[in-house]
Amino acid sequence: MLGAVKDTKLTVLLDVDGTIIDSYPGIREGFLRGIDAVGIERPSEEFIRRIPGPPMRDSMAAAGLAPDQVDRAMEAYSAYMSGEGWQRFEVFDGMAELIARWKGHGVGVCTATSKSERFARLALERAGILEHIDFLGAANHDVGRSTKIEVLDYVMTQHAPARAVMVGDRTHDFGGAAEFGLPSVAVTWGYGTEEEWAQATHTAHTARELEEIINEYR
Repeated sequence: MLGAVKDTKLTVLLDVDGTIIDSYPGIREGFLRGIDAVGIERPSEEFIRRIPGPPMRDSMAAAGLAPDQVDRAMEAYSAYMSGEGWQRFEVFDGMAELIARWKGHGVGVCTATSKSERFARLALERAGILEHIDFLGAANHDVGRSTKIEVLDYVMTQHAPARAVMVGDRTHDFGGAAEFGLPSVAVTWGYGTEEEWAQATHTAHTARELEEIINEYR
């Protein structure tokens, strides 16, 4: 009697902001509206450039907001993002086509993003990418899923890929991958720094380089 064939399909776990889409204009405006809503001084542009990637609540707290102020700021942020904000993005060069090719070649594609589930779904659907996503791993504050590690735990337990590679642009992506023993790829077109990229297993400067790296794991 033949034994069952073990599933060895590769799945690519993708961050969203800074990896698939450039959503900085909308995120920046939403963040500033949140800061202004509680009446504190705006942080420097250097600080603001680092906000894409981590959970927004963490960025608000890092800007000096007390817990009750974070709640108020997040209300203003969410109100803006629910309307104009989530629509202010562009897909990074080559990423939509690459994701479609992965699907055509039998590679699994999931997201693993600290972006809220609602806004991730809206953005990827508008970009024409959602149809190629096998599993939407995203943050959901209402159920206590906010950090990258919490999102990755959700993906790894609920979707349970046989083999996976994490692709992202910030330290949270690479640290989260390491927590689960996964290799990672840093994409340099996002919002990270060279120090952050150094934490990843690989570094890709273009979508083509990313494709070549992933091909090594297929």
